[in-house]
This record gives sequence, C-alpha cells and structure tokens, in this order.
Amino acid sequence: MKKLLLAASVSAIAIAPVPANAALIAIFGDNNINDLYSAGGHTTTIVSDAQLATAGFLDSFDLFVYTRDGFSFGQSLSVAAAANVKAYVTGNIVLFNGDFQDDIGAANTDLLFNNALDYVLSGSGGGYIGEYRGAFGAYSANGDGDNPIGLVNGMAGPSGAGQGGSNLDIDITPFGVGNPVTDGVSFPYDPAAVEFGAALSGENPTKVLARFANGNAAIIASEAGQISGAVPEPATWAFMIFGFGAIGGALRSNRRRQRKANVKVSYA
Repeated sequence: MKKLLLAASVSAIAIAPVPANAALIAIFGDNNINDLYSAGGHTTTIVSDAQLATAGFLDSFDLFVYTRDGFSFGQSLSVAAAANVKAYVTGNIVLFNGDFQDDIGAANTDLLFNNALDYVLSGSGGGYIGEYRGAFGAYSANGDGDNPIGLVNGMAGPSGAGQGGSNLDIDITPFGVGNPVTDGVSFPYDPAAVEFGAALSGENPTKVLARFANGNAAIIASEAGQISGAVPEPATWAFMIFGFGAIGGALRSNRRRQRKANVKVSYA
C-alpha cells in the first residue's frame, strides 16, 4: 500500500503543470513579486549587486526584475551593475511608477504583474520589469541620487508619498486599451497599497498604458528601443520657442486691450 501511495505521489509530481512560458528570472529585491512568480512555476533567483556588477551574469536569465526588499524603499545599483543591466536589456520593458508590489494579493494587481511578465517574455532579448525604485532607476536621471540605468532618456523626480500623483486613481490611456499588459485589468484602478511614486518625464507618451489622475505616467510598457520620447531637433525647438513666444505675446496684447477697454468703461 505504501509503495502504491509513493508511486502515486511521484506520478503527481511528474505531471504537475508547468507554465508554457516558464522563465528564469533574476530579481534584485525580495518581496511579493518573487512569491507571485515562483508560485506561478517560474524559477526565481534573488541576486546581489555584486553579481549584477559581474559582466555576463544576467545572460543566463530570461528577464531581470528591479524591485526592493519587502516594504522598504529599495537601494541603488552600483555604477557597474547599472551599466551591465542596461547592456542586458534589449527586449521588452514594463515600468510600475509606485509601490505596486505592496498591493500584490489583490486580484487586479496580480493579473497586472502576470500580464507584465508574459509581455516581457514575449519579446526578444533580455527583458526588464521595474517596480518603484526599479522604475525610477530606469531613467537617465533621477531625483533620489541613484545611479541611473538609462533605459529611458528622461527624468524621474524625487520619490515619496503622493509624489507624481501616486496616491490618486489610475486611468487607462488610449494606448493601454487592448494592450496585453492591461488586458483584463479593471480601470479606473485604485490599488489600496500604492501611495508612493515620483513625477516622470521623457518617456514615449504612446507607451504609457495608464496614468494617475493628475496625468503623470503610472504604467509604461515598450520595446527597449521605443520607450523614450522623441527628442526634438534644433529647428523644432526653435519653432516651439517661437510659437510659445507668439502665444505669450498674443495673450499679453489681449490683456492690454482688455485693460484699456475696462478703463474706457470706467470713465464712461
């Protein structure tokens, strides 16, 4: 009888379902993301900065997740680690501007992270998921003083409670409708545990899938080469400056005419 039970147990283990896209995931930071992905049948490895600073270390992984330990604010990568991560990431990228992992356990948020994983795995080359500090660090500059990775040619402002509208509702954008990352996720979306974030700029607006109620980017997904917004040519800058100046001049002229009109009325 014991032999039969043992055989049944071995058989059950042998046929345990493994996700078709089972992945090798390197994670900098240990929190709910690791729990969610490992429970989904993926192989997760918590990595150190020293390992990331070793050239070629990430090459055996399908994607890299930059997050933080537990509910901490996380830590910066070293200069060498940041450079190696940038060299590794040539595939799909998903950025979560806020402490989204704190809300894992809620069905909507779990679906969002699983969708993000599937999207990153669908790309070619090394993939990247950045949550909270991993999102800010993906920019070429940040207000926290962290060593930037530079996946996005833009700026992440200082992070903190409510920064960038992170304590507001999240609305899907036209670019998020039908996107695999937001597929099935209910919007407007107000994850109870998301309260910290940063103001972002420089990302390609067509790659912003959802925004906080104040308009700041909340969820971004893109191929590596398309995640930054277009940098205007010098001639375009000149046109924009001239245009803004003309608009300002017109407004000032209009205000002067309005003041004159008011004076005439007052003396009538």
